[in-house]
Amino acid sequence: MERKNFLRTFVLAAATGPLLIDACKKDSVSTSSSTGTTTSSDSSTNSSACRVTPTEVEGPYPYPGGEINNPLNRIDITGGQTGVPLTLNLLVVNTNDNCNVFANARVDIWHCNKDGYYSGYSGQQGQLGSKSYIGETWLRGYQTTDTQGALTFNTVYPGWYGGRATHIHFEVFVNNVLKKTAQFGFPETISDAVHNNYGVGPNTTRNAQDGILGNSATDLANETPSLTGSVAAGYTGTYTFGIAL
Repeated sequence: MERKNFLRTFVLAAATGPLLIDACKKDSVSTSSSTGTTTSSDSSTNSSACRVTPTEVEGPYPYPGGEINNPLNRIDITGGQTGVPLTLNLLVVNTNDNCNVFANARVDIWHCNKDGYYSGYSGQQGQLGSKSYIGETWLRGYQTTDTQGALTFNTVYPGWYGGRATHIHFEVFVNNVLKKTAQFGFPETISDAVHNNYGVGPNTTRNAQDGILGNSATDLANETPSLTGSVAAGYTGTYTFGIAL
């Protein structure tokens, strides 16, 4: 039902305004710095251009043994972790085919929890000192796109750890072949409100300072999802992965 509602919204938006099939766009959002409440999405930065998602390094803490061996096929990846709810509605499209959708593409996701730790690894330095979460599988998983190229993940808004802006890791496979390794960041006003709610304070590494997301202003703009919602109610993010095949 979530996917059907998302696709219905997607089609309506395409008929009434700039297309959402804008791979890796960044929408400006109106927010309150004290509450993190999103009141609207500003379409001034939208474009109907068919864009390729910037490729980034895999980054730390993928599924042990590699994402293709990840058995965690699931929509809800929270695994008991608490935090501000985050629903991610994602599309996968072929930029070499007028952004027509990819059915049965596999998307893997992993990110840290509200205190800055990943599941499955030891010796991590987060907000609570050195921690080990070997054997845990929270905040990671995968899904395959439906016939409309869409999928949804339910998770929590990530926290942060030293040296990196707030981010999520992704890998996209087509016919079981890795075609895109990506990361995306978040609007800092929203992140600051969420992290204040978590009690960890704003991330000390800002988006533009991040060694991966901040390597170019264009890439950073194309590596941020469109978000709506609030700290109290949770957020919904919309993002399109553009792959050139």
